Amino acid sequence: HETSCMPRGTEKIYDQLYDLLLNTVDRGEGNSALLVGPRGTGKSALVNYTIDQVRRDCKSNFIMVCLNGFVCNDDQQALKEIAKELCPKSDLDTLNLSSFASTMTFLLETLNSGDKGRQSVIFVLDEFDLFTQHHNQHLLYNLFDLSQSKSTPIAVIGLTCRQDIMELMEKRVKSRFSHRQYFLFGPPTFDEYVSIAKEILCPKNESSVAWRTYVDDLFDSSNYKIKVYLERVYNFNRSIALLKNCLTWVPLKMDSSMQKIDTDAFEEKLIEVFKDSKAAVIQSMSRLECCILIAMARLSTKHANQPFNLEMVLHEYKEFLAFEGGKINALPNHDLAVQALEKMVKSQLVRTLSSRQSKVQKDYKLMYLNIDIMDLTNIFKTCTLPSSIQKWAQSVLTF
Repeated sequence: HETSCMPRGTEKIYDQLYDLLLNTVDRGEGNSALLVGPRGTGKSALVNYTIDQVRRDCKSNFIMVCLNGFVCNDDQQALKEIAKELCPKSDLDTLNLSSFASTMTFLLETLNSGDKGRQSVIFVLDEFDLFTQHHNQHLLYNLFDLSQSKSTPIAVIGLTCRQDIMELMEKRVKSRFSHRQYFLFGPPTFDEYVSIAKEILCPKNESSVAWRTYVDDLFDSSNYKIKVYLERVYNFNRSIALLKNCLTWVPLKMDSSMQKIDTDAFEEKLIEVFKDSKAAVIQSMSRLECCILIAMARLSTKHANQPFNLEMVLHEYKEFLAFEGGKINALPNHDLAVQALEKMVKSQLVRTLSSRQSKVQKDYKLMYLNIDIMDLTNIFKTCTLPSSIQKWAQSVLTF
């Protein structure tokens, strides 16, 4: 992983996580913990930073194994990924993956039988909630069980957005888990967001006086232009990870002799980052999907960006059909509407309000539109749609 910095406001959690990992690596204690928080609050960055600090401060050897719930669709796939990290390449072909528990025990014994002596293992399970969907949760049970044994010191760190994660774990899995949960809250306020952007452009260890002076001037209260750009990003998605991705281009755009940011290029890049990927998705959408997206945009505008659900979206669409007097197809099949919504969630055009809605019917789950309204209407101008739908799309801005 890339070396990262500690996310703002996570100092207390960092201290606890650092002690937990240090106890595993330096003192041979098994441990487990969960980091819970919305996307973009710095869970991965905090874990990466903490592991970097442990690696720097501790002389003992340890191995880091990263698993992602999107990649490891079942326990067998996860076991293969673990084997690649822990097992010598010469033994991979002959390794029997039929039993998870026996295979993990063999891997750890093989790891500790080498010349390097006993090594600790840190498992990082990203999208932890997806691992709870595996059959009988064998992976989680065995990892947590091994973290309580004295044979090999391992730490299991899970990262998840689900606030109800404990409810997703089976009883036997909970019995092996340490019940340590660290909660990261977000998103930041806009003032905090601007401060973070300034720190990204000019870290505390920045040695160039000229660059620091320029960044100070750029973020001066009288310079509203930079804050207008950042506000658009903030209203679109408050993820700090996304903010970093937007700002990392800046040093590449700098004139090394002038040491100055081109603010026009800044605006151009932001527009490119937030419009290109979304535009490609929207332009490939079906007519039905476009209509549902327009209905969502109208609801967001009418109700000042308040959350909505599928039932409200279909009602808005029905009103449009009634107004048009049957110029386009009737209200869509409910299953097709649900499929269209799920596609938009996967494409990140729409984001759900909270992970606590797991038991709520799909029609009533609350969600937000995840694209700027102005950008959306401009994208629809480039789409091939009937004139009535085009007029409906442009009417979003008239509320």
